Amino acid sequence: MTSFKELVKLFVYGTLKRGGRNHHAIADTVYLGESLTSANYLLVDLGPYPGMIEKPLGGFAIHGELFEIPSALLSELDKIEGSPTLFEVNPITLNDGTKAFSYLYKRNTANARLITTCNWQTI
Repeated sequence: MTSFKELVKLFVYGTLKRGGRNHHAIADTVYLGESLTSANYLLVDLGPYPGMIEKPLGGFAIHGELFEIPSALLSELDKIEGSPTLFEVNPITLNDGTKAFSYLYKRNTANARLITTCNWQTI
């Protein structure tokens, strides 16, 4: 069980990024900088937001931002991200081999458009 004061690294790639419409939820946390995942993920366009999925073979490195947040904040972010119905927070691997948490999309992506730039720009 995590304590309220425990800090975790959170990799964000969509609306939680700086300038994104949901960034307010993590605006008071520590921004660690831009980051890339390992090449084990895909990014799909879900209309108003992207979704990242695991793709161990044939994936890409996804561009995003890394934050250090209190673990207790994850329950509030779950509400914003529609967890556990649409997204679920899971550990991921970054391109330097370290781990962070990120929200992975849980639904079928068969009809979703693949974002080949691996960088979703918030509007």
